[in-house]
Amino acid sequence: MANKDYYEILGVSRNASQEEIKKKYRELVMKYHPDLHKDDPEAAKKMAEINEAYEVLSDPEKRAQYDKFGTVGPNVGGFERGYGPSYDFSGDIFSDIGEILRDFGFGGFGFGTGARERVERGEDIEVEVTIPFKDAVLGTEKEIPIRKKETCPVCKGTGAEPGTGYTICPTCNGTGFATKRQRTPFGEFVVQTTCPTCHGTGKIIKEKCHNCGGTGVVEKLSKVTVTIPAGIEDGTVIRIRGEGNAAPHGGIVGDLYVRVKVEKDPRFIKEGNKIYYVAHISVPEAVLGTEIKVPLIEGGEEVVKIPPGTQHGTEIKLRRKFGVRRPYDYVIKIVIDIPTTLTSEEAFYYEKLKEIYETKNRKR
Repeated sequence: MANKDYYEILGVSRNASQEEIKKKYRELVMKYHPDLHKDDPEAAKKMAEINEAYEVLSDPEKRAQYDKFGTVGPNVGGFERGYGPSYDFSGDIFSDIGEILRDFGFGGFGFGTGARERVERGEDIEVEVTIPFKDAVLGTEKEIPIRKKETCPVCKGTGAEPGTGYTICPTCNGTGFATKRQRTPFGEFVVQTTCPTCHGTGKIIKEKCHNCGGTGVVEKLSKVTVTIPAGIEDGTVIRIRGEGNAAPHGGIVGDLYVRVKVEKDPRFIKEGNKIYYVAHISVPEAVLGTEIKVPLIEGGEEVVKIPPGTQHGTEIKLRRKFGVRRPYDYVIKIVIDIPTTLTSEEAFYYEKLKEIYETKNRKR
């Protein structure tokens, strides 16, 4: 650790406080840590240099030795402590890294010295429910049967037989970590991963629960009531927090994701924010006007008046809206049916009508 300006490496002044040094170090970790910048081949080298500087300047004793003699090491200025380029991920410096990364929302790097209570999360469940067109427009509640894992009622999710308790994990001796040493051009790194035996808790149960076999969960058929909001679209996914699988050892319950499939109704056509009902009327009805019955989405019928002279494609909007997520207008679309075949009587009257129109047009 000689012939290097650690203050320059960290970018702080020589009279910087410990708080300033740590703050700057936090910034540099986020900028150069290899786990966050795997595409940068220089990140590991730069990070090793930063760690070396921080290891000295964050320790008042080492910093005093460095300030006085320009270096830190064995037999320097009477100090007998040995310092070398070996970085232990379980030491104070890498505890700082772990803290920094967790503060910025990066988990799973395995830094620290002791076992941490690992909070597991249950698996999410995905199901599909099919509802009629009417329920999609108006909204409804649907009770769905789901087979899922729930917290064991005997051990309350601990996995241990009541009254037996826990013992220290023999694999990690209670630390919760498995250690692996790795040599690199920049020194020896001691990498810690979660213990595979105790899953990071540092302890194992003495006797497994007779009801759940030590998992802390049991499979059960449950019913979940799902609220389908009015105006929901086909393919929409509804998330229900805490209705998924329970987690082993009393962890966080997963979520339930319900994908809604909407059945089509042959009577109605949905286009954008409009729901159409196509009403077919005859030519005389379009000319003279009429009244027709149309089905309502909520059930039943309503009489709609068709005014004289109604044109093909005319839209008549009923005074009602549906939907919460997306309001819909209910619209009656008029289609005038032109006859393709005529009876002799119909042909006679159409001929008379044609003559009337021709006479009328000649007088204009």
